[in-house]
Amino acid sequence: MPTPVATIANLTATGDVILGPGGITTMVKGLPVACVGDAVAGPMCVGAVTMTTAVNKLAKGRPIANMGAVVSGSCPAAMGAPIATPVMVCPNLNEIV
Repeated sequence: MPTPVATIANLTATGDVILGPGGITTMVKGLPVACVGDAVAGPMCVGAVTMTTAVNKLAKGRPIANMGAVVSGSCPAAMGAPIATPVMVCPNLNEIV
């Protein structure tokens, strides 16, 4: 099923921000698209985008992240406990992958 593209500065379900570097040559509404391997940081998760369903769409040789892409990392609030959270807030609803 098609889903919206995630960009740098989009949020996860736990309110953490995708930092990048992203696919800087592929822009959506003036922001680089988020890709697998991009850093994520916030109060509930510090980690990276690790999985996406848009594996056939690439930016700089990496799969583009989309709504529902999985972020894996550790939770600083719980003394480093492992956590996984989906990318949820994608205001760029006109770009579907």
